Amino acid sequence: MFRNKSEAHERVLCAIEDIKACCEVEDHFNEWSDVAASSIQAFLEELTSEQTADTCSAFLEYIEETSDSDKNLATGVKEALIICLNEMKDYLQIAPVSYVDEDETDDMDSVLESYIIKAENLKV
Repeated sequence: MFRNKSEAHERVLCAIEDIKACCEVEDHFNEWSDVAASSIQAFLEELTSEQTADTCSAFLEYIEETSDSDKNLATGVKEALIICLNEMKDYLQIAPVSYVDEDETDDMDSVLESYIIKAENLKV
């Protein structure tokens, strides 16, 4: 898994470990994907838009690689990622971070929207 590990890949692997520790991932993904979204959020907090994009890309890579061996886990992580990104996007629109400049906020909004679409269109 993950041929070229980066910081983004490490964040994904840590998030997956956290998900497995707090969720019964053997259960149907609908039962735990909302809880897993909180685990993902913890690893996306306080990242720049570029780091967020890299990490989201690594999540999509993880989902694709896992779908053959554990479709339920891959689908649950996909759904959790979509929930997390939608919540981040909603929060960014109602309460933009004051210490981040407007360009970074716009970049983050664009990244979140892009990866929501990519995740929704990802076949598992």
